Amino acid sequence: MKLKIIAVVGSIAFYGILPAADTSPAPSTPPATYSFVATDGAAVADLVQYGNKAIEQVGALLISETSRELASKETSLAVTVLHLKNLELPKPIAGKPTVTAIKFTSMQVRNPRNNPDDADQAALNMIHGQLDEHEAISKLILQRIEHRGAAVEWRVYRPIAASKSCLACHGDPGTFRPGVKEALDRYYPEDKATGYYAQEWRGFIRVSLTEPVALPKK
Repeated sequence: MKLKIIAVVGSIAFYGILPAADTSPAPSTPPATYSFVATDGAAVADLVQYGNKAIEQVGALLISETSRELASKETSLAVTVLHLKNLELPKPIAGKPTVTAIKFTSMQVRNPRNNPDDADQAALNMIHGQLDEHEAISKLILQRIEHRGAAVEWRVYRPIAASKSCLACHGDPGTFRPGVKEALDRYYPEDKATGYYAQEWRGFIRVSLTEPVALPKK
C-alpha cells in the first residue's frame, strides 16, 4: 500500500476510551508510533470512507439521544441518564474495515476516560493551529498507528462543533437550569467541558479501524 505520509509525530501509550468501546491495549503495552496520512490517497479511500460513515452514524445517534432526553426530562435528569449511555461498536462486515474503537476527545474533556493520548493530542493541535491561523479546518484527519507485534490501527478524526442543544450542559454554567451543575459535579468532578458557545469547535469523534481481511478467492 503506497501512502502519502504527512508527518511522523511521535509515540503513544493507550489508556482507554468510551466504556463499551474500550478495546485499547493496557497501559503496559509498548508505545506505538503514529503518523498523519493524507486522506485523498486511493490506497486509503476505503478506510476514510468507512470511518467517516461510522462517525456520521455515531454523531446522529448522540444528537438524537441527547435531543430526546432533553425534550422529555429536566436537564439535570438528562445528564444523569446520558452519563450511563455506552456506544456499541458496529458489527464487522467481511471484506470491509473493522471498527475497533470509538472515542470522543477534546482539549476540554468532561469524562477523564476521553482524555486525549499523544496521537489524539497531535490531531487536536493541528485543528487548534488552523483556527489560530484563521485557516479552514480539516474536515477529516487520518492517522496510521503502528503497534509492535500487532495489526496497524487507522484512526479517522472528524471535528465537531457545539450545537445549541449542547449548551444546556456545555455552555456558560451561569445559564444552566437548576440542578445541572450539581449533577455534573456529582458525575464528572473533573469536568472541563463548559463555557462553549454555539458552533464553537468542541473536539473530535474518532474511530479506530483495522484494514479489511482479504476475502478468499472463489
